[in-house]
Amino acid sequence: MAAAAAAAAVARLEGREFEYLMKKRSVTIGRNSSQGSVDVSMGHSSFISRRHLEIFTAAPPPPPAGADGPPPPPQGDPAGGAGGDFYLRCLGKNGVFVDGVFQRRGAPPLQLPRV
Repeated sequence: MAAAAAAAAVARLEGREFEYLMKKRSVTIGRNSSQGSVDVSMGHSSFISRRHLEIFTAAPPPPPAGADGPPPPPQGDPAGGAGGDFYLRCLGKNGVFVDGVFQRRGAPPLQLPRV
């Protein structure tokens, strides 16, 4: 069962105290409140915005091996989209640091490294 769930995931997010399987192309990270919930809650601190950041992929994931359909476009193919790359968009008023670099709300999405 766990292998089937992992196979359906778009990506896996790992943190110090959590693991989250992305099963859709976009997830919102922040804190839950009476005004709504997020996909990944990071606690109740007022330093964390209700909707702090979004992680998304611009292109659908490649089909599983043996699946019908055309092969995914090569990475970086302008006609084929982002080739499965992931991006981070800051939504929170306090911003977020990524690898020591500050990202502020309203900045263009940051392409995340593949690991």
